[in-house]
Formats: sequence, structure tokens, C-alpha cells
Amino acid sequence: TLVGIISIDQQLYNDDYKSAERTFDLLTQVIGRAGRGDSRGKAVIQTSFPENEIIRLAEKQDFEAFYNLEISMRKAMIYPPYCNLCVVSFTGADETLTKSASKVFLNMLKERQKSEFRDLSLIVLGPIAPRISKISGKYRFRIIIKCKNTKKFRFFLSGLLKDYAKDGRFSAVTAFADIDPESIL
Repeated sequence: TLVGIISIDQQLYNDDYKSAERTFDLLTQVIGRAGRGDSRGKAVIQTSFPENEIIRLAEKQDFEAFYNLEISMRKAMIYPPYCNLCVVSFTGADETLTKSASKVFLNMLKERQKSEFRDLSLIVLGPIAPRISKISGKYRFRIIIKCKNTKKFRFFLSGLLKDYAKDGRFSAVTAFADIDPESIL
């Protein structure tokens, strides 16, 4: 049996912190399925980076080494399971207005944390436009918050979203939050 994966680099080098895990999972499945039972198979992987550690570990089917590499990276970068993630997304037909709305929300977040929620430990990234920044005629921006998903954090976030919704300047921009999303793309 011959199995091939074309352009694995697109999966491996994307903006999601889970890209290495997803790539390793895909590669180990493909490599495992190439040979079944007594028949030997062959897996062909198209990549510009054959020396990449994730690709090499998948080729060897070394799950333990991959886990150790991935968990140390997530710990160093403070990604799950060492924190929870909250993605606050903004969508609107006007790019400038949508970006402004995300910046105003960020300022509200910083001010409220500083004044009322000092003990809430947050790491805030953004606002940034995702790689695909416009879908169905709507521009997108997002803020990623590394946090602990506690009752206090949810209360904090809920208050921010309610106050944002009251700001009439951004009625044409939708804001929504996703705690522990499957992907941050």
C-alpha cells in the first residue's frame, strides 16, 4: 500500500498552538495505515523540512518523545494544559471600525483588570487579524487571553462583553468569546 501526504508544512507551520500535535497525529495515522498485517506499505510525505523534529518522531512512531517535546514547549510558552485560552473575536463589514472595536475592548480589559481584578492573572495577545482576515465580507480581529477558567474570570469577561455591547459606536461590530476553543485560527 502506498499512502502520500502533500504539503504537510501547511499544517505544521500554521498559527495554531496545536499544529504540531495535529501534524504528528496525521502523520502517525498515515504511516501506521501504510502497512497493515503482513503486507508492507510505504508512506510518502512531501515537505520542505524533512529534518523537522515532529516529522522525524512521527516517522519513528515515537509517541513518548513527541509528548515530552510538545509538553515542554507548551509549558515554556504557557499554553494548555498550563493555562486556559479565551479567544475574543470581533467581526464587522468595516475593517477600520472592527479593528478599533478590538482595541477599545483591549483597553477596557486592561483598565478593569488594573482597577477591579488585580489578582486575576492574564496574558493578553493582540488584537491581531487572523491569517484569513475576511470571511463572507466581514473583517475579523481577535484577542487571545491566557488565563485560568475560573468563576471570577468568567464574571470578568461577561462584564466586559456587556459593557462593550452598550457602546453604541460599535453596534456594527459583533464581539464574542470562546473559552478553550478547539483551534485559535
